[in-house]
Amino acid sequence: MNRSDALAQAATRALAARGAEVRVFAGADNSVRPREPGDGDGPRDAAGHLLPFVVEVEGVPNLFHELAHVLLLGRVEKDHGTRASEIPFDLATPRGRKLLFEELACCVASASWHPGSDAEADAWFAEQVGIQDCFFGMQGDHPRFFAAAEREVAANRAELDACIARAHELVSAALAEAGEAGERTGPVRRYEFDRGWRFMRAR
Repeated sequence: MNRSDALAQAATRALAARGAEVRVFAGADNSVRPREPGDGDGPRDAAGHLLPFVVEVEGVPNLFHELAHVLLLGRVEKDHGTRASEIPFDLATPRGRKLLFEELACCVASASWHPGSDAEADAWFAEQVGIQDCFFGMQGDHPRFFAAAEREVAANRAELDACIARAHELVSAALAEAGEAGERTGPVRRYEFDRGWRFMRAR
């Protein structure tokens, strides 16, 4: 089994243990949602019940991004516990900063477990961070969003670093718990936030 398949299977088992079926397909919304009547049959828990949530992703990096979110939240929940009415998130509030830092931590963690090359992990990180502007009321204004995020990072760096470290620890523990003998489920690299941010800003 190649590394990518081993990682995907371990992450799938980790999410199943928390009540979520994983579906990987092109064009997926990269989302977490409750199971719907039209979803049909699927994996079941030890009691024989269908898993109550569905995680739909396009590939392994997206899968690890969603897994990190689930683990940081501590449970599987639609849209990781955020409500559409909260958007745009306000970076001037503790809640807004927390959501930003958790998103950045998930971008870093998913880059750490990205099964491709270091260059592909860089591109992945930049792509994921680059779509966050719309969630913070700055859609289409990347310079403004990046500057605002940089201010929050500079003023609260210890908080961000702790969140990133926690994401890595939680993913590592979940994979170890869900892993099978001989599987290589450790991070492909220990991705660094500063590296990714520099790469993104230089593009």
